[in-house]
Parts: sequence; C-alpha cells; structure tokens
Amino acid sequence: MTEFLPVSSSGHLALAQQLIPGFSQPGVLLDVSLHVGTLAAAAAYFRRELIEIASLAGAVAGGRELSEPERAAQKLVIGIVIATAPTGLIGLLLEDRVEWMFGSALWVGACLMITGTVLVAGELIGRGRQETPGHPGRFVSLVIGVVQGIAVLPGISRSGSTISAARALGVGREEAARFSFLASLPAVAGAALLSAVKHADAVRVFSADQALAYIIGPLVAAVVGYVAIEIVMRFMRRGTLMWFSLWCFAVGIVSVGVGLWR
Repeated sequence: MTEFLPVSSSGHLALAQQLIPGFSQPGVLLDVSLHVGTLAAAAAYFRRELIEIASLAGAVAGGRELSEPERAAQKLVIGIVIATAPTGLIGLLLEDRVEWMFGSALWVGACLMITGTVLVAGELIGRGRQETPGHPGRFVSLVIGVVQGIAVLPGISRSGSTISAARALGVGREEAARFSFLASLPAVAGAALLSAVKHADAVRVFSADQALAYIIGPLVAAVVGYVAIEIVMRFMRRGTLMWFSLWCFAVGIVSVGVGLWR
C-alpha cells in the first residue's frame, strides 16, 4: 500500500523495525519478490501506455512513420530515460547512508514531515501554474529524476515528491501521477536487481517451507498495490494529495518521539 501512496514506504518500514520487538530482516529474496509484485501492479494498471511503448518499438524497428499515439509514447520514453539516469546515480551515491538512516527513527520522522511539507507546497504552487498538456518535457523529467533519486532516503516519499515536483513545474494533475508511476518502473526494477546481485548468496539459499511466503507476499503486494495506484489516481482526478500530508506529519511526529524516547 505505501509503495504507491505518497507517504513513504521506506519510512513506514523503518519505523516498523523500531517498534516490532525482536525484529529481524525477512531476507533479500522476499524483498525482491515484493518489488516484483508492485512492479506487476504498476504494469497492469498502466498497460495501455506500455502497449503504446511496445508499438513504438515495433515502428522504430520496422522503420515506418510514427502515428500520433506513438509520437506521444516516444516523448514518454525519452522522459523516463532522462528521469532514470539521475535516479540511479543518486541512489548509488546515497546507498550507504540510507542503510544507516533506516536505524534512526529521529531521521525518518524528520523526513516524513519533509514529505508532508512537499505535498502541501507542490499542490499550492501547482495551483498557480498554467498546466502544460501532454507528457513532461526533458527539463521537467530531469528534475523528477533528481527528486526520485533523493527519495531513496527513508521517509521521503518517491511518489509524493515526484508528483509534487511535476505539479509545481506545471504538469497536469493526472499526467503528473501517471508519469511518476511509469518512471518508477525502471527505478524499482533496477533497485531490486541490484539488491539481488549484491546479495546473490542469500537469494540462492532459502528453505522449501518458506516457498509459500514467497508466493503469497508478491500476490498480496500486487493486488494491494493496484488498489493503491487507483486511490492516488482518483485523488489526482477529483481532489488533492494534501490530505496525505496530515498522515505524514502524524507518523513523522510519532517517529521523532520514538527516536527521542530511545
């Protein structure tokens, strides 16, 4: 649920680790498999856009003139590629720091409150900007990629910060959310693949009695993730993400309290 809602999944996971007595990491393979589930949810929800991208690939390979939907898909692909580059670079640079921050409830709480502030600011600034139709341009895609990279910090919501950045730069409400989720596909897939490669030995070894967990986990993540995407898209069509800022501030305060108490 929190993978797609603008409330920071990493922040909630880090806080849960602090509050659950005797918590131990469930294993890299489960983490990777859950990412596969959320990727499946996003791919299923945005299947039309992915089909158009596949059509674009066929047109380019066949050397034929692009149709209007394929030209739009071309702009989308270029934007995703531009956004992915800084995301990967920043993610690699911050990787070691992120592992340390997961153990600090105080830091997570501060970042959650930053997310709440970003959600409010993005909406207020976006209301005063003239919306640009269509997919984000190259500059906006680059900014979204930088923001997405910074969102690797626990407590900074990836979807919330990228949607807010897009809105502040004049991207339409629904298009901002759509691009945010589509740009997350290579980022999440790359992070999962990097984790699997980095911990290859741990991924290879798991007992047969754990198999059911590796089946149930991704299935639940896919179903709940799909619902979460629909919730965000409905908010973008009919309302505002500012309501989620209240949750971020509340959980952020709790997290800061846990950090100070410990």
